[in-house]
Amino acid sequence: MLARELYPGARYRPTVSHVFLALLARKGLLHMLFTQNIDCLERAAGVPPERIIEAHGSFATQRCIDCKAPFDGGKMKEFVARGEVPRCEEEGCGGLVKPDIVFFGEALPRDFFDQMERVREADVVLVMGTSLQVHPFAGLPDIADKAAPRVLFNREEVGSFGTRADDVMVLGDCDAGVRKLADALGWRQELEEAWRELVGEDEAERQLQGATKRVAEAQDEVGKLAEEVEEVLHIDDGEGKQREAPKEQDAEVDGHRDQSPPAVPRPAEEVKGEGEPPTPETDVPAQSRFGDGAGPPLTDGKGEVEQGEEANKDEVLKAGAVSQ
Repeated sequence: MLARELYPGARYRPTVSHVFLALLARKGLLHMLFTQNIDCLERAAGVPPERIIEAHGSFATQRCIDCKAPFDGGKMKEFVARGEVPRCEEEGCGGLVKPDIVFFGEALPRDFFDQMERVREADVVLVMGTSLQVHPFAGLPDIADKAAPRVLFNREEVGSFGTRADDVMVLGDCDAGVRKLADALGWRQELEEAWRELVGEDEAERQLQGATKRVAEAQDEVGKLAEEVEEVLHIDDGEGKQREAPKEQDAEVDGHRDQSPPAVPRPAEEVKGEGEPPTPETDVPAQSRFGDGAGPPLTDGKGEVEQGEEANKDEVLKAGAVSQ
């Protein structure tokens, strides 16, 4: 059951990036957090709910799909754990109850549109782990004031990043990039301690090992790609040389043929009458067959390799607006 897999605390725990956002909030620096996540990990990390705009809803609340009456969170968790579908408890209703998650084709929460302009008020805009392909959420970074630096922590360049003079792109693992920022701010020890206290030592080590494994896998993929490209280049190079060899030989043969002495002009009285076609090989100079006597032009075979770039997407999809 998908709800059981995604339910807060069931399988996934906050990462260093989540805890960094909570640290900003504790220091009074988090203006507003916009997130596409539905797993409530920002809340679990300690970000105050009033500072979070959950653009696609979340498991934080639930209600009847018929009468829209709210449903108790504790009871909802019990139903999810048992793999059962809860029913509305309002008298005479009995409709199905679902988390307040935005499904495909449904409208985004009104709060999202009401708060979008808060991005324009930010002194710095942080964007973490996102493809920036789902609109209208993807347009949030572009709302930022032109004078506000935008910082991207992501595996790849996305959106309009790189088009503004103050854009900063920290490409790679999101948590690794956040740790670099914490180092620059002098918050690294505070961040690590808060994260380990929240998730526990075992979970912290599991996440660190997972990050190391992802880096190793990425390096292996790059190595394999490089080997494939090199192999293709060698193949094309060999085929090109094989194609060139007979052409060079043909050119040499043609060269010898073209170097034969030109035909000796015949006396004027022996010239054929006007309108008669010239006799082959005697009346036409040999070099005129190729125009300049140089033989047919040579062409080199060239191999081209087109490389594709892998699109890795992070599980964490959010844009954060931060102000002093």
